[in-house]
Amino acid sequence: MCYGGVNMKYNFDEKIDRKNNHSAKWSEMKKNYGSDDLWPMWIADMDIKTAPAITDALVKKAQEGIFGYVYRPETYYGSAVDWCKRRFDWKIKADELIHTLGVIPALTVAVRLFTEKKDKIMIQTPVYYPFYNVIKQNDRELVTNPLVKGKDGYYTMDFEDMEEKLSDPQLKVFILCSPHNPVGRVWKKEELEKIGELCLKYNVRIYADEIWRDLVYPNHKHIAIASLSKEIQNITVTFFSASKTFNLAGLQASYVHFPRKEEFEKYDYELGVLDIKRNSPFNLVAGQVAFKQDEWVDSLVVHLRDNLDYLLEFMTKELPKVKISRPEATYLVWMDFTEYGLTKEELSNVMKEKGKIALDDGYWFGVEGEGYERINIACPGYMLEEGLDRIKKAVSHL
Repeated sequence: MCYGGVNMKYNFDEKIDRKNNHSAKWSEMKKNYGSDDLWPMWIADMDIKTAPAITDALVKKAQEGIFGYVYRPETYYGSAVDWCKRRFDWKIKADELIHTLGVIPALTVAVRLFTEKKDKIMIQTPVYYPFYNVIKQNDRELVTNPLVKGKDGYYTMDFEDMEEKLSDPQLKVFILCSPHNPVGRVWKKEELEKIGELCLKYNVRIYADEIWRDLVYPNHKHIAIASLSKEIQNITVTFFSASKTFNLAGLQASYVHFPRKEEFEKYDYELGVLDIKRNSPFNLVAGQVAFKQDEWVDSLVVHLRDNLDYLLEFMTKELPKVKISRPEATYLVWMDFTEYGLTKEELSNVMKEKGKIALDDGYWFGVEGEGYERINIACPGYMLEEGLDRIKKAVSHL
């Protein structure tokens, strides 16, 4: 594999030792997998340094030596507004945005504020597993609209099933994962328009998790569902962040876009009650700088594409029974091991015990994920090579 990447300005193949920096990815394997000697290719953060401009800004902030309460300048939301317009042609206003601690905490607050206990909320499975907790742990009723997997492994939406479930008066919210984690789909305009049409018809709110919107591969384009029309925007609450794109998840910062002033005010008031409205000194700085780093993001996507190409070539040659539909976005790859005929426990155990690798087990994402594993390819080339060799070793024991 060629190291160094296409853009020599940024070295995405730099080896970084994260074993002693309290990294959850490297240091919580014992807790989650029962062993700490695994190769970590699970949780969705990158083994790649963030953009140099962000690091420089954070170092400068640290050197000030004072980390008291900070106020939020107009440039904080302004940079996010400019990014949405520049990258996605989505025109929003700064006074429609609210800072939060992360997409999942933000979703949780929205569910608690704007739905009632026992209300129904729909998700499209297999899907990012914290969505289940957002619904179930808040005493709302889970409704699933399973994605349909074609013979080529390509996932599409079942609109007939979707409409049937949206027509239930007790179903209040549809949580849309766009782009989708873990299957990697970038939803087409006509798919998003159909969702909007149905949710308008049945008076269902859309909560759009668009955290992966920046990491889209060539020949695909992310469309913010709220950008399709004023009518669709009015029923949509959009959640996004710089965290996945720039490897800033530990700084705990995200944004929520509210088109309705009364909901904005109610949500903002609730964050005040919880006393979690302020930025930290560091996420305040990082957020403003991140949304100016177009070149770095574009270069990162090239690196991720190269890693993806390598993985697909490796699997085709070495493990042809593992089926993969090329993801259109994210740095996550959804691998189908069902031809091996293993139970979900057997597949999980063989990866851990024989391959000595930590992956996200497919069944975490719902029953539709049984027989699958999710791998994180946002890493230097050497890490990916080692991980794939370990998967090959695990499968060789079957």
